[in-house]
Amino acid sequence: MSQMIDYLRRRLTLEDKPVRLKRLLRNVNSRQALVCMFLALLELVRLQAVQLRQDLLFGEILVRKHTHFEEVMTEHAAVRDDWR
Repeated sequence: MSQMIDYLRRRLTLEDKPVRLKRLLRNVNSRQALVCMFLALLELVRLQAVQLRQDLLFGEILVRKHTHFEEVMTEHAAVRDDWR
């Protein structure tokens, strides 16, 4: 999961605007990777590094960096891999 968190960190660092969840999941090839991506997103929400937003029922889900994104991502202890 730490590799997926790192992937999301790198991906979101490049973006200034919210990113569609579909776009993040576009390159996920397996069910295991999809589950890992979902858990990584939930962890980043828990750490308040990202925010998820869905304006309409069954609408597009947007992922955006929280104002504390950089602080959380630089704290190595906060994003360590506890899933081993």
